[in-house]
Amino acid sequence: MTGKVWITGAGSEAGLITVKGLEALRRAQVVVYDDLLDHALLGEAPEGCELVCVGKRKNAHKKEQEEIQALLIDRARRGLQVVRLKGGDPTVFGRGGEEALALEEAGIPYEMIPGVSSCISALEHFGIPITHRGMASSFTVVTGHGAGETAESFSVLAGIKGTLVYLMGLSRAGDIADGLLEAGMDPETPASVLSCAFMPGEKRVDGKLSNLAQIAGEVEAPAILVIGKTAAMHLKSPVSAAPHQTALIVGTSSFTERMAAALEQDGVTARQFPCVEVIAHREEIPGEEELREFDWLVFTSVNGVRIFLEEMAGRRTDIRRLAHLKISCIGRGTAEELEKAHLYADLVPGTFTTRDLARELCARAGRGNGPAGGRDEKILILRAAEGNPVLTNELKNEKIRYKDCKIYRTQYREPEAASELSFGGKTENMSCDVIIFASAGGVRLFLEKNKLPSKARPVCIGPLTAAQFERMTGKKAVVASECSVEGIRQCVREGGK
Repeated sequence: MTGKVWITGAGSEAGLITVKGLEALRRAQVVVYDDLLDHALLGEAPEGCELVCVGKRKNAHKKEQEEIQALLIDRARRGLQVVRLKGGDPTVFGRGGEEALALEEAGIPYEMIPGVSSCISALEHFGIPITHRGMASSFTVVTGHGAGETAESFSVLAGIKGTLVYLMGLSRAGDIADGLLEAGMDPETPASVLSCAFMPGEKRVDGKLSNLAQIAGEVEAPAILVIGKTAAMHLKSPVSAAPHQTALIVGTSSFTERMAAALEQDGVTARQFPCVEVIAHREEIPGEEELREFDWLVFTSVNGVRIFLEEMAGRRTDIRRLAHLKISCIGRGTAEELEKAHLYADLVPGTFTTRDLARELCARAGRGNGPAGGRDEKILILRAAEGNPVLTNELKNEKIRYKDCKIYRTQYREPEAASELSFGGKTENMSCDVIIFASAGGVRLFLEKNKLPSKARPVCIGPLTAAQFERMTGKKAVVASECSVEGIRQCVREGGK
């Protein structure tokens, strides 16, 4: 049975993919993706989906065009649902048309899904409207290194009154400026070079046509050249007028995705570094008979909740058989994960810390204090092997019965797309304002394999995470006022105060 290919525009960042494109990505069995797109999107592909990078950068092609087309045809002929994920829009200098023709010739069903091209989105991101009443009633998009026989005439382009946008033209900025000047364009025409839009280290440099080559030399590729009256504009909302921040987020893929989504609402450029892999030990979860012996279930992380619920589903355990159990969660995020299964925590400590969780549990489960009345309640803790001893120490001190089940452990995993990120996977080379850690284990795993970005301000989810950071670096970290994604977001928003 023949599959199908969706030639899909990824937009200029994860938030700019279309709804239709995202739906296709979430159904994909194979994703064939380019280099210059937001790799956070790859997290939207289903578990088990084949991810194939065919990225192209100048003088560094992973696969030639013919190989890419053959790959699409091969996977579709195997009956698979294939998403060809391309940065921006598939046909704005993206060779999506060539891929469509190759599929058509091979008899493969396909569909084109447009994307938001950087020729519009990058300009708006930097405060430049591509058209503007009284200044530019048209725009022209040109490839900066088109083949000689199809290159647009400078005499024609110089006469255009609207906005000129050159994509992939950084290395030819001098030739472009000379061509337009020789064709009669005013040397005082505003010009702007937009570098690495939506990426760490993004930069805008303004000038005029006469010094376009000079300002182009101040930035790195990928970059866009904008020539015309609107290139002098700087539209800024109150949010975008605030100092722009770039954050590197360290943790599990689940945490980095949630944290990135929260920060991006505030205009922060969020870069995920999901280097913490969760290894489940479901066999450590007690059987149904043993579960009846406990009065409390305690979860200290989203991962613990997820693994427990997956195991209950795998055992086909009717959740009603757990009705006698009360449930405690360390914080809001953990409780919200539980609520996805329509289970609601009976106890969430006010400050979301292990110590406060322990103290409130002791108060509720101690002799004569709980619904069991007159007897100690027995507690089942389901957490990581690296779990904080504060919880069990408090329970021991109060002589409360408990069982500490290590239902998962964490280990370091090199992020799949790390080598393709703009900082080459070497974190010390990354230009970022903030680095975020969600756990003490995440601090340890990250620092054992990576170096801190030199100018990044460390932000930790809680005091224990910050203590681990200080032990390993000798530096103090900012601690979120609330141990949650929202607490970290607020901390970043306030500049780490």
